[in-house]
Amino acid sequence: MNLEEALLLGALQGLTEWLPISSSAHLIVLQDLLSSRSLPFNAMVHGGTLLSVLLVFRAEVTRTLRGFLRSFSDMRAGRSLSEESRLAWYVLLGTLPAASVGFLLADQIEASFTKPVAALGLLLNSLLLYSTRWAKRGGSLDARRALLIGAAQSASLIPGISRSGSAIAAGLISGLSREEALSYSFLLSVPIIAGALMLEALRYPSEVLSLENIAGFLSSFSVGLLAIRSLIPLVRRGKLHWFSYYCLSISVLALLNLI
Repeated sequence: MNLEEALLLGALQGLTEWLPISSSAHLIVLQDLLSSRSLPFNAMVHGGTLLSVLLVFRAEVTRTLRGFLRSFSDMRAGRSLSEESRLAWYVLLGTLPAASVGFLLADQIEASFTKPVAALGLLLNSLLLYSTRWAKRGGSLDARRALLIGAAQSASLIPGISRSGSAIAAGLISGLSREEALSYSFLLSVPIIAGALMLEALRYPSEVLSLENIAGFLSSFSVGLLAIRSLIPLVRRGKLHWFSYYCLSISVLALLNLI
């Protein structure tokens, strides 16, 4: 992989990690075209997207961390948990499905990173996104919804199914407001991406900080900022299903082996 390819792949990761069109599927297609695949590089570009969400949602992340720390003193004192504390525990609860599946089926997940699987995943992703057209609001985040959204997020371990798309769609379908589904989805991404990044860094410590990997990190971070800021108003306007048409088109092209 040369520097130009690293910048291109990093930009693609930043764009597709937050737009609900599956970063894994797009990286598979482009890396096949470039004959370039590197797990340490993938970890670094995910680190760039992690930094972008931490920056955009820094206020929400700070409140959630503060609520998590405060929850222990509240529990010791027998006080009811604050809204921020409950949200922190819901984030942890929602992380369990993906963390469990990723740990138990790591080899099978890695083996699934092929173009046919990604094409079928994109097809499923398009159906999920389109179904949000009929989502009805009328509930707030609780333990049941947190687990449901977490289970939907775990499906994104299959290439082609978007992490952000599956989590936001599950939140909307479960009855959350657009704002709450959006915020919870992005908060839920932090421990999952951070955990994956640390695992890859531990597996390939000498390869992570190459020039190409750093370039990919910076590219994914800068484009990730733009992608998040573009997605937020679309979700608030109830336009998440717009992305289903794109995912369907790419899925058909991939299944026909045209890309």
